[in-house]
Amino acid sequence: MTPPRPTLTARGWGLLAAGGGGLVAAWLFGSVELAGLGAAAGVAVGAAALRTGRAPLTYRGERWLAPGRVGVGAAAQARLRFTNVGPGPTGPAVATDAASGAPPGCLVPPLAPGAMAEAAYDLPTHRRGAVTVGPLAVIVGDPLGLAERRVVAAGPARLVVHPRIHPVLALPGSPTREARHGSTHPARAPRGDDFFALREYEVGDDLRRVHWRSTARSGDLMLRQDELRFGEVATVLLDTRAQAHQGESFERALEVAGSVAAALVDAGRRLRFVTTGGFDVELDEARAGATHGRRDGRWAALLHHLALVDPDGGGADRFALAVQSIRRHRGGPLAAIVGRAAPGELAALGALRARLGLVLIAACSPDGAPAQSVAGAVVVPVADIEDFPAAWNRAVLSCGRRDPVGR
Repeated sequence: MTPPRPTLTARGWGLLAAGGGGLVAAWLFGSVELAGLGAAAGVAVGAAALRTGRAPLTYRGERWLAPGRVGVGAAAQARLRFTNVGPGPTGPAVATDAASGAPPGCLVPPLAPGAMAEAAYDLPTHRRGAVTVGPLAVIVGDPLGLAERRVVAAGPARLVVHPRIHPVLALPGSPTREARHGSTHPARAPRGDDFFALREYEVGDDLRRVHWRSTARSGDLMLRQDELRFGEVATVLLDTRAQAHQGESFERALEVAGSVAAALVDAGRRLRFVTTGGFDVELDEARAGATHGRRDGRWAALLHHLALVDPDGGGADRFALAVQSIRRHRGGPLAAIVGRAAPGELAALGALRARLGLVLIAACSPDGAPAQSVAGAVVVPVADIEDFPAAWNRAVLSCGRRDPVGR
């Protein structure tokens, strides 16, 4: 590759123009002093360009993002490394990375052959989306800042900032097989299910679920609450219609949807994620377990979508199509994250209980209106995202009791 040629900086062009003006003034007025100053300015600029052109630019630059994908507000850094790959030492240089929030430049010290220098800076993560970082350039110049040579040491990279993931309980499985047919009282105690949580005894609970060790420790009668699942696929539905959101309600809905999906993936559950905008991805349980859940390629694709998605222009027909798709899909419990939904749309979600066994609706109302009760569904109001984890966890725990519907 042809070595880059030196170019004049704004200061260099300014001095060169001043020197030319001095020479013109010296000719007009016959001033030897002005002629000397004009000539000195030209010599200084020429010497700076010559020195800069001979300065070694034998750098290999590397940049990596740590991490490459992060939630809103979390820490992320761009880490830089410079190595002198030339046969001789290099002089001081300045490195710049064209990124929002990047420092105007960091000093690269003189490096012996084979020596390395490292630097790092924080990346902006206060907003959801993609942050373009780079290209990374190394610049050498003269002490007066009249000329410089610039070489691109590393190409651009991109940091994906997805919605915040809140720690919440995973959506439980359908309470019982009998619940699919409308009964809220199991015919027998379930067997072989996964341990889910502990809760206090309530009148009418099955005493075969008493967790004696926790009872002895707390002094209260504690029951083992099982997460009942029959190999079904849990579904998360996200309403992305612009007409359903206003202000920050869309961002709240994204955080809720991402958190609910993350809890299912971390629990090793099979997950289908659907939006009214047409996005549809299914995360397989075995694949998630083999790659520790959140490192699964489809999980990365889901986070990428949540990072970049915008409200769309879909109407009631898009919501109906999504509900029909869920009804046709043989699956398990449903978590629907909605904004301003019509009563008929909410009723359609509640009607899915007969087929899916369990329906939770997270209502991210854009106007702060109280959440409507929905027959057949457990409604979780999300007026403030900071209150969401506690409200969601209460709703999930209530689903393990005998009659969660209507609470």
